[in-house]
Amino acid sequence: MKVVVAHHSTEQAVKPVLDQGVDQLLAGAGGKSVQIVDQKKSWAGSVMTFSCTGKVGFISVPLAATVAVDDTNVTVECELPAMVKNFVGEDKVRGIVEENVRKMVGA
Repeated sequence: MKVVVAHHSTEQAVKPVLDQGVDQLLAGAGGKSVQIVDQKKSWAGSVMTFSCTGKVGFISVPLAATVAVDDTNVTVECELPAMVKNFVGEDKVRGIVEENVRKMVGA
């Protein structure tokens, strides 16, 4: 899955906003029923890589993504696990990701 959102700022201004935004999203992503564990995040230049595992009971679903920032766009790329595609749907996840990135960068 790939989501591209245009922003009207600079790479240097958007990176810390995305960094904090991903932390906040991961902290609240699980709600009451899903536990988010094994969170990892790192930056290499203008690309953030993050991963986590969502756990519901005995079911664990790993998720990893990259977020690339340049002076015009934020590009999120993620290979959704089959379970997420089947139970949530790629279009719904894409819409949620796009909406959250737009809120973060004020687009």
